[in-house]
Amino acid sequence: MRAWRILIAAIACLGPALQYGLMVYDETLVSAAVKSVQFFSYFTILSNMLAAAALTAPLVAPASRFAIWAEQSGPRAAIATYLTITAVVYHLLLASQWDPKGLRLVSDTLLHTITPLAFLVDVALRGGQGEARWIAAIKAMAFPALFGAWTLVHGALSGWYPYPFMNVTKRGYPAVVLTMIEMSLAFAAVALVFIALSRVRAKVALARPEPISA
Repeated sequence: MRAWRILIAAIACLGPALQYGLMVYDETLVSAAVKSVQFFSYFTILSNMLAAAALTAPLVAPASRFAIWAEQSGPRAAIATYLTITAVVYHLLLASQWDPKGLRLVSDTLLHTITPLAFLVDVALRGGQGEARWIAAIKAMAFPALFGAWTLVHGALSGWYPYPFMNVTKRGYPAVVLTMIEMSLAFAAVALVFIALSRVRAKVALARPEPISA
């Protein structure tokens, strides 16, 4: 199991690192700074980086407050939610809009397919510590809400938006805000599903009979 955890942590770290390298490669100092801000303005990147940190911290610093938090059922359900939304939105709405090749295809696959699937498998295999409380679904919405606020502020200042469905210049604030509300409901719904599955998994584990010793 430790080998599996090391493997998926490495995969989760590789995706954002490779994507950042591709974005700033051959850029000037000024344009690299702009690209860096844009890099940290994608929900895909932020959700993958959060997953990478949550998978890595328990391996390298298990006693740290972040590692203990990352192993709890609620936070793991929240991260699973972010990665699921990332994968679904990309494959349904965004994948058809470009055709990556070479390393860009590798990065794209890591960020939108392999890391989300690996994290979901890890959640299925290991669950999480402590009881997954229903209120965790509300807490899980804080991260995408902050991302949405940052996107609107950054977009108003720079005119750049990471995703077409959040482009205020083309769609207008009412349409974008409505999309954000709809996505917030989707985040909450998916989080509730993962919390429910976590609670069922915990009950099954408790009901499992102890092995009979000789």
